[in-house]
Amino acid sequence: MPEINRNIQSPRIETYRLFLKLHRLFQEFNRAEFRPYDLSTPQYAILVHATEEGMPLSQICKEMLADNSNLTRLVDRLEERGLVRRAADPHDRRVTLVQLTPEGAALSAELRPRHRALVEERMSNLSNEQVAALHNALETLYKALNPSKED
Repeated sequence: MPEINRNIQSPRIETYRLFLKLHRLFQEFNRAEFRPYDLSTPQYAILVHATEEGMPLSQICKEMLADNSNLTRLVDRLEERGLVRRAADPHDRRVTLVQLTPEGAALSAELRPRHRALVEERMSNLSNEQVAALHNALETLYKALNPSKED
């Protein structure tokens, strides 16, 4: 284990700071990865969650841990580019479905395996045991901080 910065005095504070630094670094990696496609990371996530048949916008919001007003603007931009379209749910007209267009489906199919491979590569610095331990620790922390939420 790397030595904890002596100026911090708390391994928990230093771990929290490191977690934030890693989060920022992963965000930078993602921005650079999607920039050539003129996509933001949340726009990419919408393409991943949307389907050709249509996914309710509320479900995409839930999957992305985002609020509806932010996603509405992102869907607007994707719709302007012809990557998604909105449709009414035939079973419930109050529900808006986000459907991938053929262009959106093709872009998602191109980007998804590449993104997964890059994530695997970035995480490959950890052994399988370290990944399992990190996952368990993060899951424990998440459940402790978010006991009433379902996931």
